[in-house]
Amino acid sequence: MTATANAISLFEPQISCAAEFCFLDQSAILSAGILDMDRAFDVIQEALILLELGKCVQPHKVVLRNEESVESEDRGRFNALFASIKGHRPAVGMKWIGSFPANRSLGLPRASAIIVLNSPDTGFPVAILDGTLVSAMRTGAMTGLGTKNLAPRCSRKIGMIGAGVQARTQILGLISALPEIEEIAVFNRTEEHTEALIEECRERWQAPVVRANSIAAALADADVALTITTASEPLMRAEHIKPGALTIQLSGHECEFEVVRQSSKLVVDNWEVIKHRGIMTPAVMHNQGCLADSDVHATLAQVMIGEKAGREDDRERIHFAHMGMGIEDVALGWDIFCRASEMGIGQKLKLWDTPLWS
Repeated sequence: MTATANAISLFEPQISCAAEFCFLDQSAILSAGILDMDRAFDVIQEALILLELGKCVQPHKVVLRNEESVESEDRGRFNALFASIKGHRPAVGMKWIGSFPANRSLGLPRASAIIVLNSPDTGFPVAILDGTLVSAMRTGAMTGLGTKNLAPRCSRKIGMIGAGVQARTQILGLISALPEIEEIAVFNRTEEHTEALIEECRERWQAPVVRANSIAAALADADVALTITTASEPLMRAEHIKPGALTIQLSGHECEFEVVRQSSKLVVDNWEVIKHRGIMTPAVMHNQGCLADSDVHATLAQVMIGEKAGREDDRERIHFAHMGMGIEDVALGWDIFCRASEMGIGQKLKLWDTPLWS
């Protein structure tokens, strides 16, 4: 409860006209401070705790793809995530995001997103904003919060698999959670992507990022090990993980079962969300009868409010899996909308001057 009391309340509606909404493009999002990771920590932490306390409504994610198979997602998919946050300052909205891996070969980002925010009182839209950076930042914030609460003390090295766009906010989340970290070793199958990531993160955040020549080298002796890829087959193996490490995954079946089995605690953002999506390693294990509901130790929110223990021993392995939830997108999107409104940023657009029918 202390964490709830101390969390920053940021869900302030800004309604100027029932038929008018604010449009925020990516430049406006940047001007409003979307890359402020410490603030993202506060926003996402509050949203997680409100969900744990039953003060959010969050339907399951809707996935639209050409076929009902995970493999078909390589040809593109759309996700829709929804949330209603019922704190003392409510927020309602959704994210609509397309993910097309083939975009990379065209020099385009893999993912693009918009976020729609609505008045909790009238239901009318109050904002439409670029959701691509919001999505990346909320995911980086989740990794950072997990690291803050679950990583071993005196962590020295982070090992990462993947150097795509999402890796940038993952690194920002990690160095914000562990500012004294000495090394972030990254392996990616495309060397130029790794070099671009290293150059940008060193210049932008002075992050201690280095290139690793293999997955084994990246994860060797890592205190925190994570995968950030679109792979559907395991890349992280139990032999890569030292005693006491925190392993993190935020996508598909990127870890072999033994990585989870050898962990003394499995911590999740939301177990029902992970099971419903069905593609992450713990969900695959559950579907195959290799993991029971009772094997999940806690949600991250339960750890943050002190309901369940986090790390108790620097020799214990912990696995943290976060699939991503609508409450994160709506909470962070609403915060950016509020900040933009306070700063006078954004373009006002109208649905109508006078409605045809009322």
